[in-house]
Amino acid sequence: MSKQLEGIEAVIFDFGEVIIELDYPRVISGFSEVANKNVNEIHELVVTAPILKEFEINKISPAEFRAGVNDLLGMSLDDATFDATWNLMLKNLPKGRMDLLADVSERFDTYILSNSNVIHEKAYNQMIMDVTGKRNLHEFVNKAYFSQDIGLRKPGKECYQYVIDEIGQDPGKLLFLDDRIDNIEGARNCGINTVHVTDAGRQLKEIFKNG
Repeated sequence: MSKQLEGIEAVIFDFGEVIIELDYPRVISGFSEVANKNVNEIHELVVTAPILKEFEINKISPAEFRAGVNDLLGMSLDDATFDATWNLMLKNLPKGRMDLLADVSERFDTYILSNSNVIHEKAYNQMIMDVTGKRNLHEFVNKAYFSQDIGLRKPGKECYQYVIDEIGQDPGKLLFLDDRIDNIEGARNCGINTVHVTDAGRQLKEIFKNG
């Protein structure tokens, strides 16, 4: 058993950049082709704007998000074009990582905790179906906690505490894997064991293949 799994009863995976590969430059470039903003401005507006955080906790609808981003970027994209551009962020879903997720779920209580949104959810569910034949992540884990469903985002303390309470396990017996250091620090502050994922393909194999 790898050292990270000693004393662990449940494993919590982030989704983006841990299971699914993302490509932020591609979506920014896609918007830049039609927006009245440069790439740096688009990054600030789309990646860090309050409107995205509101969308990820379901405080605004997809229609309100599209309209808001169109307004911020000086665009007038129709819904289908907007969604196709927004979903350029979803780069690839390696089957090996989905197989590993299924394997881990046979040995541990396994969960997903991810900041996400309903436009992306429809797209990555289709990717999951195409790659695995299963409908969504819920078929691979005990439960998937998405920000748009629980109304909470990482790295907020309330988000981690919600999941701890839901799982009903001592946080010291939980292992959380995420690619963002702010999310890792938020989990650590709640007493959860963590792995900062910087090379998912290598790290997941090292941690779980002999777990």
